[in-house]
Amino acid sequence: MNIVVRYAITVLLYPGGLFALLAGWFLLSVGEALAARKLGVRGAAFRQPVYDFFKLLNKTTSLPARTETAGVRLIPLVVVMAPLLALILLPLPGNLAADSPTTSGDLLAVLFLLFLPSLAPIFLGNLLPSPYGRVAAQRAIRRAGVLIALLLLSMLAIAAQRGSLSLSLLTIQQSHPSPASVILDALAGLLFCLCLPALLPQAKWGLFRDKPELVAGPYTDLTGADLALLQLGAAVQQIAAGSLLASVFILPFVPGVAAVQVVFYLATLFLCGLVMSVARWSSGVYSFAR
Repeated sequence: MNIVVRYAITVLLYPGGLFALLAGWFLLSVGEALAARKLGVRGAAFRQPVYDFFKLLNKTTSLPARTETAGVRLIPLVVVMAPLLALILLPLPGNLAADSPTTSGDLLAVLFLLFLPSLAPIFLGNLLPSPYGRVAAQRAIRRAGVLIALLLLSMLAIAAQRGSLSLSLLTIQQSHPSPASVILDALAGLLFCLCLPALLPQAKWGLFRDKPELVAGPYTDLTGADLALLQLGAAVQQIAAGSLLASVFILPFVPGVAAVQVVFYLATLFLCGLVMSVARWSSGVYSFAR
């Protein structure tokens, strides 16, 4: 298959593009529905994230005076593009670009791309004139620092055990793993799973309400397309983070049959969605509903 066709399918359909958008929106809807059920209130419809995205996209986009417009406008784009690029590099079942000799995924490059969306509140808080945004940015630095360090620890432990930072080598089928490697993989995978909320853009806005409401913070001065892109980035980020967990910690121990790998991959994505939902229940920091 032509390399251009491979990349077109990867970027537009799977694992990026259409698949990432629909699966990400679905997981956000599931998380909000579970959170609403726990609180004893009626949750929004499953199509609500898509409706909110297009509604925000059609609203007027404006920024306050004395704002570094170029930098602020660039951040929402980075929040969307970074996880999509990470998905292209991950050797997932059916990822045609990852099978190409021209695509070489590096673990540190993928981690860097996944860390960028979680740093968005820090950059926005310092670029926007709101004093509340600066306070939120300072809190985000302290909050995200420990979790990101633990995420790095879990991934580097696996890289040291398997002797490579190349994703093509890290995801090789583990046919006869030693007990020590299985234990290390399980512990590192559990640590990575528990720290997954650190990869979400820290947010607290009511995108899943009929009338979106904001609380004071790094997103207060954003409107329209900027907020729509941040919501879209949060959806895609869940898929990218879950895909990294699946490709490094789960799929190397799953039989190489394509159908079985796809089932385990999708199950891992759903598990990641549940973990992030629990994070929304226990803390409003990662919640998309007030």
